[in-house]
Amino acid sequence: MAKNKFKDPVKDKKKSESKPGKGTGFVRSLLNGSFLSNERSPDLMPFLLYLSFLAVMLIANTYYAEKKVRQIEKMRSEITELRTIYISNKAELMYLSNQSEIARRLHGKGFVESTVPPRLLQPKEQRRFLFLRITGSSNK
Repeated sequence: MAKNKFKDPVKDKKKSESKPGKGTGFVRSLLNGSFLSNERSPDLMPFLLYLSFLAVMLIANTYYAEKKVRQIEKMRSEITELRTIYISNKAELMYLSNQSEIARRLHGKGFVESTVPPRLLQPKEQRRFLFLRITGSSNK
């Protein structure tokens, strides 16, 4: 029978110090790629593919959102520009539609502004029965 041997406590401390912790071992195996050769790696593949798919979708969503923000800013500046054009055109139209401005522009073409006020023309029948219409009786 073999004799029992006592372990040296100094050697045990050295072994435990040289052994990395669980977290650093996983990170190290992840960085150097040795986790792919483990026995559990086929079980983790669907989860890793799911995580990578989510990462790709997150990146794509970020790019899409930034693109939309740029389009919104571009449209906002275009709206501001169109609003200023609209206001200036509206002011010019109001100025050009003034009666004095129309008369000034047409004066060069031979048109003269009338000084006689307009009259309301009525047919003779209505003028004849004006008194009857005023009194409220009708002759028809």
